[in-house]
Amino acid sequence: MLSREDKKRQTRKSLMDAALMLVGKGDNFSSISLREVAKNAGVVPTSFYRHFTDMEELGLNLVDELGMLLRKLMRATRQHDGSFDGYIRSSIDVYVDFVIKHPNHFHFMAQSRTGGTHALRSAIRNELKFFANELASDIRLSPMLPRIGSEDLDMISELIVATVAETTIDILDLVDVSASYQQEFVKKTEKKLRLIWLGAGAWRSPE
Repeated sequence: MLSREDKKRQTRKSLMDAALMLVGKGDNFSSISLREVAKNAGVVPTSFYRHFTDMEELGLNLVDELGMLLRKLMRATRQHDGSFDGYIRSSIDVYVDFVIKHPNHFHFMAQSRTGGTHALRSAIRNELKFFANELASDIRLSPMLPRIGSEDLDMISELIVATVAETTIDILDLVDVSASYQQEFVKKTEKKLRLIWLGAGAWRSPE
C-alpha cells in the first residue's frame, strides 16, 4: 500500500511524464494544455493544481529535474580522469547516450530554449551556466590551465558547454542513422572541443 506522500510523488511524476510524452509525439510544449496533460496522466484536471500552478511551473520542474540528473552524470564522468584529454571523449559519449535515451526531455528543452516563456528560457540559461560553473571549478582544482585567469576560465567553460549544447538536435537525429555516421559525429564534436582546448592552452590572461 502506497503512502499518501508516495501517491503524491507518483501523480506528480505521471503529470511530468505525460507532458513529455505529448512532446515526443510532436506537440509543442507551449501549445499543450494542462487538461491534455491531466488526461494522459490519468487524473482529473483539478488534481493537476495540487502539484503545479500552471504548465509553466511544470516545465520549470522538468528543466530542474533534467539539469540535476545530467550535472550529476557529467560530474561523475569528469572525476573519472583528471586530464582534459582523458575525459573529453568519455564525456561526449556519455552525453550522446543520455540524449538518445531521453529524447522527449531534450525535444522539450530545445523547444523551450527558443520558443518557451521568458521564465523557461531563463531557467535553461541558468542550467547551462551551472554546467559551465561546475566545469570551471573542476579545471581550477587541476593544473590543466595554470595561466588562465578566473574570468577567462569562466568564458572558456561557457564556450565548451555551449558547443556541446548546440549539438543536441543533431544527436536526437542520430537515432535513425547508421553507426558509422554516429561515430563520425562524435569524432567531429570531439575535434571541436579539442580545438577550443588548444586555443585555451595558448591563451594568456592579461596581468
